Amino acid sequence: MSACSGAGAGAGAEDDEFRIGLLVPLSGPPNIVTAKDAAEALVARVNAGGGLAVGGRRIKVRLLVEDTGGHVERTLSAAVRLIRQERVAALVGPYYSRDAIFVANATEDAQVPMVSPTASNPQVTLGRKYAFSVCLVDTVQGRFMAQYAFQVLGLRSIAVLYDESDTYPQGLARYFADAFVALGGKVVAQEGYPGGVTDFSIQLGRIRAAKAQALYLPNYVQDVVLQMAQARRAGFSGVFLGGDSWEEGTSVLELSAAQGSFFTANFAHGAMGEAVRRQAEHLESVAGVPMDSDGAMVLDALGVVLAAAQAVGSVAPVSLRAGIASLRDYEGFSGRLSFERGGDAVRGAHIMFIEGGQARSRKVLEPAS
Repeated sequence: MSACSGAGAGAGAEDDEFRIGLLVPLSGPPNIVTAKDAAEALVARVNAGGGLAVGGRRIKVRLLVEDTGGHVERTLSAAVRLIRQERVAALVGPYYSRDAIFVANATEDAQVPMVSPTASNPQVTLGRKYAFSVCLVDTVQGRFMAQYAFQVLGLRSIAVLYDESDTYPQGLARYFADAFVALGGKVVAQEGYPGGVTDFSIQLGRIRAAKAQALYLPNYVQDVVLQMAQARRAGFSGVFLGGDSWEEGTSVLELSAAQGSFFTANFAHGAMGEAVRRQAEHLESVAGVPMDSDGAMVLDALGVVLAAAQAVGSVAPVSLRAGIASLRDYEGFSGRLSFERGGDAVRGAHIMFIEGGQARSRKVLEPAS
């Protein structure tokens, strides 16, 4: 792929509008329509006020939405089209680490900043200047859950079941298991499976035989709902643990087998500060956008881009990158975050407990932890 120069990408935006690309899976599974609605509502609110205040003037923000369909090739193609043809000054997305790793190569080449709402694998940002993510990185959330399982729940033996074909579950499984062992725990079974399968009976049989106290499921929700139900039918009676992918939708929360489970999360509705709570209420009342995890994370990724433009007084891609990298204590819908250690946000997180079909925060990881 030939390079797009930083000067060329986004050219013209200084004179007329601030063009931002949004890469979001609208056709799934899963389909994250609420994220698109939230981003469009925020842009509409900014433009209704005359545009974004940048360098002493106001510029209209234009959001260009691309449906990635949850496929790597489609996501990369959409990103290249937004950079080369639409000449966006920044990208919000992609959502998944497997997609974001490839898109990050393209944005680095083009010198256009990319801010992902939820791509949490450290490989997304490693060694790159133009790739950012506002979510909790997997190395941290894996360690956080391992500490909670060992120190608070008193667990000493765990099993792991993970999709070995995908970057996100593969990495998170490893980070969690390594952290749990470092604390003195035992991983009595570590079972991988190929992507796309729906029958996990063989792996779950071995996990039950290993007599694990807990089963860590760092997978996407369409797999997790099957795995929980099948694990209970197989006779597993231990605790289910998971990662931030469980935040997608309500299918896990509503599952009877999931009650009493714990997972790491970027967002807890009850933990929003007063200022952002008022903004959330405004978006819900005026635009009909409920504030869930998908909405909060895309608004924080988009908000980081807008705040960077205001901070540096420019919407030129290279200037935006510098502005994002310099952001400190940005107050988002999902909490306070900074980019003082590279492209991965230094931020807080939650251990969520599922009970009565709802998830509530049990413990908060502060940004400095």
